[in-house]
Amino acid sequence: MRTPILILATAALLAIPSATAWAVPPPSSLTADTRQQTAKDYELKGDIARARAEFSSAVDWYSLALHYDNRDPGLYNKLGIADMKLGAMDDARKAFATAVKRDPSNVDALNNLGAVYCLQRKYRPAVRYLKEALALDESKAATHLNLAEAWMGQHQNDRAMTEYARALELDADVLNTDKEGVFAQVSTPEQRALVSFMIAKSYAKRGNLEGALDFLRQAKEQHYRDLANVYTDPAFAPLWKDPRLATIVKPSSQLAKQ
Repeated sequence: MRTPILILATAALLAIPSATAWAVPPPSSLTADTRQQTAKDYELKGDIARARAEFSSAVDWYSLALHYDNRDPGLYNKLGIADMKLGAMDDARKAFATAVKRDPSNVDALNNLGAVYCLQRKYRPAVRYLKEALALDESKAATHLNLAEAWMGQHQNDRAMTEYARALELDADVLNTDKEGVFAQVSTPEQRALVSFMIAKSYAKRGNLEGALDFLRQAKEQHYRDLANVYTDPAFAPLWKDPRLATIVKPSSQLAKQ
């Protein structure tokens, strides 16, 4: 069974006490400007808690912020990220859906809604929202990667490969680059192995044989199941007579005789 892993980046900030320990003024007692500033103050506390991986506190703070300003799509998006980290996928989906409702062109929220559907193995709605995100900003490598995962979930391998290739085109280090704290990326062990193999192929095409061998070793360590394809894929032809290749993956007896 494929086991999705959510990858999120956070900044190193100071810890804070739980939001439930704070007394809060009722919104009706404040002016509009004060309500908005209060929401921003609580949002900042939520950001600090989330950066320190105190996700339960982050949910408390973001919920308080929304108590004072329930129109901000960015707040709902951040709440959804914190919910995801707590494993509360249904709550996360609702938060992201509200963010999209508030701002249908919010690329981060569209990506994250697609990502949470993907994590719940609801691949059709995942594809829908990820495609909407890419229609607004095609340059997001992580969204292409998420869409590839959604296509794989529907056994649409050719479409998935196209998205993997585009993700790597945009960012060759897409699986290792730190992501924004408000942007979710789905990754699986199988995905990492496939991406390593594809990077090796890209290096081989460019004549970087050392790089190709290095990523083939990584693909092997990640248990890429189709590693033997290096002997049938013309992109790897420059490596076929290199003895180092055979130390990574042994050719079949038929190929060895050629």
